[in-house]
Amino acid sequence: MAYVVTRAFTDSNLNAADENGEKHVYWEGDTYPYKPYAGATTKLRLKELLEGGYIDERRDEDGDQDPS
Repeated sequence: MAYVVTRAFTDSNLNAADENGEKHVYWEGDTYPYKPYAGATTKLRLKELLEGGYIDERRDEDGDQDPS
């Protein structure tokens, strides 16, 4: 499963900050990372981003999910 960023946003996860404490910015067109074994917190975050219009599920032309 893959998601594409449809509206730029800053990652609120403190673990996503670089060595200078700068948080990661996801820009429109970026791939939003997702791991299929993600826990409940990640699933809630995906729901929030999907419903907020920040990301959208990426699918290929056959309707299957894009593996990238």
